[in-house]
Amino acid sequence: MSESYLLPPHFGLLAVDVKDSMQLRAVQQAPLSAALVEVVDKGLEAAGLREMRREFENNTGDGLAFGFDPKWLSLVISPFMDVLNALLLERNAGAGPCIRLRMSVHCGPVPVASGLPGDGNATPRGETHRLLDSQPARKGLAMTDKNATPLVVIISDYVYRTVVLGGYCALPGSRFTEVQADVPGKGFTQTAWMYVPSPSGGLLRGTAGRPAPAKEDQAEVGHAVPVELPSGSTCTQYVELGIAVMNSSVHDVHHYSAPRQAPDGS
Repeated sequence: MSESYLLPPHFGLLAVDVKDSMQLRAVQQAPLSAALVEVVDKGLEAAGLREMRREFENNTGDGLAFGFDPKWLSLVISPFMDVLNALLLERNAGAGPCIRLRMSVHCGPVPVASGLPGDGNATPRGETHRLLDSQPARKGLAMTDKNATPLVVIISDYVYRTVVLGGYCALPGSRFTEVQADVPGKGFTQTAWMYVPSPSGGLLRGTAGRPAPAKEDQAEVGHAVPVELPSGSTCTQYVELGIAVMNSSVHDVHHYSAPRQAPDGS
């Protein structure tokens, strides 16, 4: 006879991984790991998350993952993501290896057995790492300028609907792009949402996580159209299908899922 079990406590789940870390020489691996922990810690503190307790934390050398009280999810999304992006840009402008990160954020019931085998292990934790390894996250970082885009974030559909669409964080839903997060060979495919604080390269052409346009649509995809800014602005930005970046890569990034039309209908 089957049994019922009490549901484990819910945790927010965060994971980051450094792009191309294995291309570094062995002597650079330990400093990279230390730099990763330092920049994440500094970002959390600057974002007002110093009091957030990190559970079942795991450091893989070129990656970091931990759980936290889900009440902090809104701040993890904003301002932490933008703060971390700014810190990475500042650090990468100096000497030393460039640190570029993929980040995933999820939430779900996870058992806690501090110091014991299996601590924090459950399906939501596995899904967090699958999101981190998914094709849209990897492609999103690979197709951008290494000097302009140090961070690509992918959040689960549950977190997007609950925290972002729920209005609990400062970032509106329009700042995220819907993707199908798939991991070849792992049988994993989920709807997820990607956020890039400072997009560049292919992301500005709206090609990340998006299927190739049908032949009959190709002419429209290449047609630049004006995007009007809010009242009081004197700037007009011309963009293609995808993302418009205006004045500030942190505050004025707008996503479009279809080509915008000019005022005269062209």
